[in-house]
Amino acid sequence: MRYKHLAEIFEGIEATSKRLEMTDLLVKLLKETPRGLVDKVVYLTQGKLYPDYVGIELGMAEKLVEKAISFASGRTEAEVESEYKRSGDLGITAEEMLKKKTQSTLMRKQLTVEAVYEAFDKIAHATGGRSVDAKIKLLSSLLSDANPEEAKFVTRMALGKLRVGIADMTILDALSIAYAGGKELRAPLERAYNLSSDLGYVARTVASRGIDGIKDFKISVGRPVRPMLCERLSSAQEILDKLEGRGSAEYKYDGLRIQAHISKKETQLFSRRLENITSQFPDVAKSVRAAVTVEEAILEGECVAVDPNTGDMLPFQVVSQRRGRKHEIEVMAEEVPVTLFLFDVLYADGRDFTLIPYLDRRKELAGIVSESEQVRVAEQLVTENSDELEKYFDTAVSLGCEGLVVKSVSPESVYQAGARG
Repeated sequence: MRYKHLAEIFEGIEATSKRLEMTDLLVKLLKETPRGLVDKVVYLTQGKLYPDYVGIELGMAEKLVEKAISFASGRTEAEVESEYKRSGDLGITAEEMLKKKTQSTLMRKQLTVEAVYEAFDKIAHATGGRSVDAKIKLLSSLLSDANPEEAKFVTRMALGKLRVGIADMTILDALSIAYAGGKELRAPLERAYNLSSDLGYVARTVASRGIDGIKDFKISVGRPVRPMLCERLSSAQEILDKLEGRGSAEYKYDGLRIQAHISKKETQLFSRRLENITSQFPDVAKSVRAAVTVEEAILEGECVAVDPNTGDMLPFQVVSQRRGRKHEIEVMAEEVPVTLFLFDVLYADGRDFTLIPYLDRRKELAGIVSESEQVRVAEQLVTENSDELEKYFDTAVSLGCEGLVVKSVSPESVYQAGARG
């Protein structure tokens, strides 16, 4: 597939602020895309190569991109930098530099989506002492084959700043129209996305198997579920009124939300933003695997730092010291020990619990977790009394928690992945 088609669609989307026009352009693109390539086209439209949870980032440093533009255009780095200062956008700089290029278009290869994706994949995975030169060479090769319009978006992609501004929901609308027969069929597509956090995977599924394949979509270990979030209300009575008079209160621990994916082969930990943080918390991965009595599970909880001498819970700022570390992980695990307070189960041994009422999920959670100092089930109070709820709130705060999370206990209290309620 010609990359030119992608660049033309990006140009059109960049030129409008109307979501309907963006959707129409995306539908056109999807219908032109070979079905075996649709996942890659969706990723490139998002300005990425893989879903976020894979953790592979593309962004190249500006100076390296300037060098690649210089090599591809035949202009000096000083000229490239001067044009960049004028335009404020390296994508536009590449476009302008290539407009001035004297090389015959007959010497260029036609740039394809496959070639662009493959080159960027190599750039993203390049490591070692010669990786910088390899990245510049790969990008300059792409730019040498690109026309000016293509060069703009190739450059922005290299920087990790595609800047097209397409929301995930707009892509879901376009997929629904292009492959499922209409926007009114978006709901199952959105659920599939919420269960997998992977628009490319959803696109590939609906393109190859249609809406029936999406309706059969299953939650799976290793693909993080987009977390359900809560909203603030001002009083205990207001909360109970909204929950039809009765709710399940849990301590709102002042820690790091974690979604644990446990399988026979490995345990992976994902943050609220779906980053894979397993390597930063190997002690948590080990302890939650030991605590869970089923072979496979997806559990949610809050990772809280504790005082090693008193066992008191410490504020978020303490556990956050362990985020982003690549060295001395074991030392930090000893200096900042943590406890994982589990509060929900989304999947266990082949059973999807996201469509099960909340109290049934809590019962299942308690039944599959063998508690230890490192892994515990969150404190809970089911009540219909606002005074009791207020007292429970005060207790939670006195123990170092932020407050309470109060959840519906109605038969409709399913886990609404990706929603705030």
